[in-house]
Amino acid sequence: MQLNVRDYGASGDGQTKDAVVIQAALDEANRVKSGITVWIPEGTYRLEKTLYVSSKTHVIAAPGTRLVKDHNGYLVTNGRPEESFEKYSGHSDIVIEGGIWDFNGTKRKVMHNCFAFGHGDNITLEGMEIRDVAGAHAVEICGCRNVRISNCRFLGFINTGGRNFSEAVQIDLMKAKWVFSAFGAYDQTPCDNVWISGCYFGSSGTDGSQVWPRGIGSHSSTIGVWHQNIKVQNNVFEGLTMQAVRGYSWRNVQIQHNQMISCGAGIEAASPILSDAKDTKNIFGKQTGGSQPCENIQIVHNTITGGLTYHHGIHLAGERSGVLANVLISGNIISDPVQGSAFSGISIRHGQTVNVTNNILGQIKGTSIAVEVGSRIVLNNNMITFAWGDGISVSDHVVGVDLKNNFLQYIWRNGIVISGNVGQVVILGNTIYGVNGEGSKTYPITAKLANEMIISMNVYKNEGKKYHSDKALHIASSCRNVWENGNYFSGLT
Repeated sequence: MQLNVRDYGASGDGQTKDAVVIQAALDEANRVKSGITVWIPEGTYRLEKTLYVSSKTHVIAAPGTRLVKDHNGYLVTNGRPEESFEKYSGHSDIVIEGGIWDFNGTKRKVMHNCFAFGHGDNITLEGMEIRDVAGAHAVEICGCRNVRISNCRFLGFINTGGRNFSEAVQIDLMKAKWVFSAFGAYDQTPCDNVWISGCYFGSSGTDGSQVWPRGIGSHSSTIGVWHQNIKVQNNVFEGLTMQAVRGYSWRNVQIQHNQMISCGAGIEAASPILSDAKDTKNIFGKQTGGSQPCENIQIVHNTITGGLTYHHGIHLAGERSGVLANVLISGNIISDPVQGSAFSGISIRHGQTVNVTNNILGQIKGTSIAVEVGSRIVLNNNMITFAWGDGISVSDHVVGVDLKNNFLQYIWRNGIVISGNVGQVVILGNTIYGVNGEGSKTYPITAKLANEMIISMNVYKNEGKKYHSDKALHIASSCRNVWENGNYFSGLT
């Protein structure tokens, strides 16, 4: 059964207030409760109040149809302020498809989400354009499961002040009214099974707007619950000022086959940060003073080019009480960050059981691959060229490092650096051509404060006068139990 909003009195002329009559069609769909389609024909619809979409409703807007917000609240939610739900019992089985949904944020500058979904199950957004949102998020998914967002365009953001971290798509939990003010209950329900694919995040070109700070992510947490089963794939992020994707207190995650063009940072996976007391409370509101582990993360086959003015290309940001465990970083290309960037291509802190393999990094302005604090780290078969800092650095209490078969060429500083209480290290079969481009005392392989280290079957050769070192291997007297054998250093020691 299809309900045409024109039959309820909608004009679509861009001048008449159409929200009340469109809501009448949505309310009729709610009364029938049998899988009704609400059809919005081509036109421009002025929406003077929030639209509420109920369970088992399918909204389709015709191609080119514009729905323009002309009030200071949400554009669309799946619940009214007087309603309250628990877990995933809210309005569910909702599909919204097509249309240009214009928050009109350069004129309506009161901060709100454009779309806000809470406590829902089986929510689908398909083929939509959401543009010029003021302050908050284009889509907030709060305490929902089985969410699919595909082939949508997120264009334009208006910073209303103090919101330079907003995500176009926010994955959030039902933590408190200040997190999600549309309706309750605030029972700490997280998101489960969210799939975001084929979307574009960038500029709208509207005067007074900017690109989004972040594309997809979260920025609040509760100890004892996680967003989980998150898949972000085949999206394009262009010109964002912060991370394209930031998984915060996520587990069971796949971030794959995305393209990030000239973004401030690429991909970050983070456990709850200890410096934010709001994020280290448990489900009962008690302060734990700790973080929590986040596990099972794949970051594979993404392309990150340009940018990196805000942070690293790929960043694992754990805490001592919140390690990032069982992580695969593989097949990514990270290249050509802008002049003035000082960040790493891949940065790992508090990682545990992390495999970094088959990545290509070029022209990285900081250290290409940097590891600090962790255990069971594999760095194999990566290709690093024209690095402006160190090639690979492992430092500050890392135990169990397997560093094999990497190719490094034209490295401005050191090729491989091991320092700061690092133990159980194997450096095997790496090929390094040219280090010390800056002309100071840097080396192909250097180590200090390391214990139980094997250095074997590595190859080094100078590259001309610029990338030239007088010594291939520099092992400080602070190192213990070092075994070095079978290296070929082209006449160097």
